[in-house]
Amino acid sequence: MTETQLRDAKASAWAEMSNIIKRAETDGRSLTIAEITRWEELEAEYKRLSSDHVNARQANLGRENDATLPSVVNFHAGGLDTRDGGTVRVLGREQRMSSLVDRQSDPARDLTMSKYVRSIVTGDWSGIPVEARAMAVGTATAGGYAVPDVLSARVIDKARNAARVIRAGAQTVPMTSSTLKLARVAGDPAAGWKLENAAATASDMTLEQVTLTARTLMAYVKSSVELFEDSEEIEDVIENALAGALALELDRAALRGSGTAPEPRGIRNTTGVTLQSQGANGAAFTSYAPLSTAIQTIRAANGEPTAIIYSPRTAGTLDRLVDTTNQPLRMPPSVENMPQYVTAQIPENLTTGTSTDTSEVYVGQWNELLIGVRRTLTIEASREAADATDSAFRQLQVHLRAYLRADIAVAQPAHFVAITGVR
Repeated sequence: MTETQLRDAKASAWAEMSNIIKRAETDGRSLTIAEITRWEELEAEYKRLSSDHVNARQANLGRENDATLPSVVNFHAGGLDTRDGGTVRVLGREQRMSSLVDRQSDPARDLTMSKYVRSIVTGDWSGIPVEARAMAVGTATAGGYAVPDVLSARVIDKARNAARVIRAGAQTVPMTSSTLKLARVAGDPAAGWKLENAAATASDMTLEQVTLTARTLMAYVKSSVELFEDSEEIEDVIENALAGALALELDRAALRGSGTAPEPRGIRNTTGVTLQSQGANGAAFTSYAPLSTAIQTIRAANGEPTAIIYSPRTAGTLDRLVDTTNQPLRMPPSVENMPQYVTAQIPENLTTGTSTDTSEVYVGQWNELLIGVRRTLTIEASREAADATDSAFRQLQVHLRAYLRADIAVAQPAHFVAITGVR
């Protein structure tokens, strides 16, 4: 089916689902067994059509790579070129996941996450479009609610906006399936001059395959029931809380992820990334020389670094560097002109030799860090859940759990440097 046909089929299914509910509401009665059965059939059909619609929209934005044929990572305004002439869509820092959502046909386009979650918690769906309301009907016993596309995209965009690696230039790859195979350059080609009728001496470019595999990233938020029932000032609270938690972990995993399942592999543990040591036991920066050296290393590998990321303590150390006259030390142009970002997700208690207080600094060409993200976000709400510290039931709380699926890959490891042992 075409995208238009899928949209029409979705609208037809929603219309019939809406009519079932409206008839019961008009008659002032509950749904009959036959109506419930028919509604559940329509719900399953709508979800299948929605999945097909997402895939159709993605295909129109850029053709997905073949499952057995890796793409060639070639950045341009449209995305990643593939060997077969197609394109895998990528989103830069200023682009939004919400641009991939058909807002006009989404029944939740005028909702906020707080209003939607409030309805889940209180059971009061008044003011929520019947189409969006129907998405949650019948799932309360399982505790899980599928968040409409437009709300999912909004939370993911807020997380992307807060993540330092994305602000530095990392690109987001919307994934329409659980895996996406790409190919990165393992060895650059070399050109060579040749004599007439003589053999060329140029070398071939070598490629290696990298696979984005969607892994589960979860955020957990607690709130009082009273807040949901009484407060009218929480329109952005839920979105910001969930997005902030997701952004922090995206930063940590992108920089330092171990690669041991279920955790993605970050820059620090990617083969081919240069590890530049501050010495056997680590050392504090006394000048900007280590940063300048890292920039030189990347340029020597035919890259062009675009940003630097370090911890709050390192930021303070650099701020306090002074010259022999006790005046602030001037940065060399290569460092001064480089955007610099601070994140507390880089530890300051790492062990280097005999030191247990070291940190790291990351310099790189950040558009070559790829973050694959599945666009769907799942929210689960419970008034009975418990953790190690308290019980939602006993504390009159609501425990909210949100999870999305994502992965991380470095397109060109030689274009990143991790400075280790920074005290």
